[in-house]
Amino acid sequence: MKNLFDMKKFGKTGIYFRWAARIVGGLTILLFIIFAIGEGLPSLSTVSTVEMIMFICLAIALIGILISWRWSLAGCLLMVVGYFGFIIADKHFTIVSPFSLFPAIVILYILAWIFDR
Repeated sequence: MKNLFDMKKFGKTGIYFRWAARIVGGLTILLFIIFAIGEGLPSLSTVSTVEMIMFICLAIALIGILISWRWSLAGCLLMVVGYFGFIIADKHFTIVSPFSLFPAIVILYILAWIFDR
């Protein structure tokens, strides 16, 4: 009888979750790049302090996606910090937005970590 908790099986599952996180992360970065090109970046003189904080938090979260390719934990922490900083600066939470992809990516990396153990 085959062991249900075979480590090789979990290792493959972890790889699948990790690549799913990388693909979703890459598409998220692409989405924000397309949005920035299409809408254009605002002038720094016209941006309020709150909007500047939101841009910085978004940049932190996007950098977290890139760092997660090599160092999952550090990247996930950056994504969480950037995401929550954005939510706090924005003063409202909308479940249906492109920013909801950041927690999804973090969850995929956490599942990869769990199944790698």
